Amino acid sequence: MSNVDTSKAYWDNNGKYQEQYDAAWKQLIPAQGEAKDGWPELLRAISRIGYDYYNNGFCNLWQGWEDVDDYGEDCMVYQMDSYYESLVDYLGANLPFHLFQDLKRFLYDAKGYGNWSDQADIIDRIINHIMEGIIEEGLLEEELVS
Repeated sequence: MSNVDTSKAYWDNNGKYQEQYDAAWKQLIPAQGEAKDGWPELLRAISRIGYDYYNNGFCNLWQGWEDVDDYGEDCMVYQMDSYYESLVDYLGANLPFHLFQDLKRFLYDAKGYGNWSDQADIIDRIINHIMEGIIEEGLLEEELVS
């Protein structure tokens, strides 16, 4: 497992904006399909990626198979699943550049199944950014914002 401390992470129900995150998930994220464009869909996208990382070790995000390289040696080849690739593309089109670059580094650092990364805190940093946007734009009921 990663050396990242998840004791203050959304994964452990202890994120910086945990109460608002839980409310946003209930109010803004549908049980199936995409959320409303913007902050809600960003929250759904990063949360799905985080879930696959922490719950499944990216066994769904990265599809891998054995192959033979140009030198005749056995190797593993990985490709991002198209569902997750579309989530990553959406994040890339809507997040600040520095956050997206950190996310890409994390995804490739953790490529494969169960390759835990010390860069996993990017998931919470992105969720914090999104939650700040949701709160700023008043997308949650007033009593949950404070």
